[in-house]
Amino acid sequence: MSLFRLGLLATLTATPLLATADIAGLYAGTGVWQSSPTGTLGNTSISLENTLNFDEENSNYFFIALEHPIPLLPNLRLTRTDLEWAGQGVVSAGTSLDEVVFPSDQAVAADLDLSHTEVTFYYEILDNIVDLDLGLTARLFDGEASLIGATQQERVELDAVIPMLYGRAGIDLPFTGLSAALSGNWVDVNDVSLTDWSAEVNYDFKIAPTLEAGLSIGYRSMLIEIDDQDELQSDAEFDGLFIGLRLVL
Repeated sequence: MSLFRLGLLATLTATPLLATADIAGLYAGTGVWQSSPTGTLGNTSISLENTLNFDEENSNYFFIALEHPIPLLPNLRLTRTDLEWAGQGVVSAGTSLDEVVFPSDQAVAADLDLSHTEVTFYYEILDNIVDLDLGLTARLFDGEASLIGATQQERVELDAVIPMLYGRAGIDLPFTGLSAALSGNWVDVNDVSLTDWSAEVNYDFKIAPTLEAGLSIGYRSMLIEIDDQDELQSDAEFDGLFIGLRLVL
């Protein structure tokens, strides 16, 4: 059964008890994030921009969210972001991404895939001119990092499920269709710190009696810091502008 049908069924079931509550809403959107990598990756602090020559890439994302009037049950948002970079460079002798050590200077082809899926459960604390959402996110990374040289190569799977705190605060300008919002996910546990935040301006407009569209433009930054001597290390930031389109049913 589709997510929309599940949400609709739950709403109809609860209607007799919640006659004065808002009806369920379904949101979907997609966009492009121009993400630029800076900083280092690997046990020997390999520079992403200088050594591997990673440059700005257009990264696609899409999301779907279901908001409902059922008390105590959180709202749900699913997000998918594809993040991939490819570059070429020369690594020096002793370079190590994780466990494999390159014994001599050599040219390499490098790839970094930080694609991830997010499942966010959140509550609307405020829903008026000022909006405030708070919740929890499970971020599922499913990518890899690799250095491929003529005589040596290394691939590291970047598969992990990371729980994060989620928050979003926004403000609407009545009768204009304009709004602004600041949102983010954050975790700092043991040797891993991940901060992912975005700021955006939105313009919403009606395209049908029961269908609303919106345009978004903003800035997003994702900072990943891993300081574990026995695992892959990172002190890298990925940031840039994004533009998106969403539909509201």
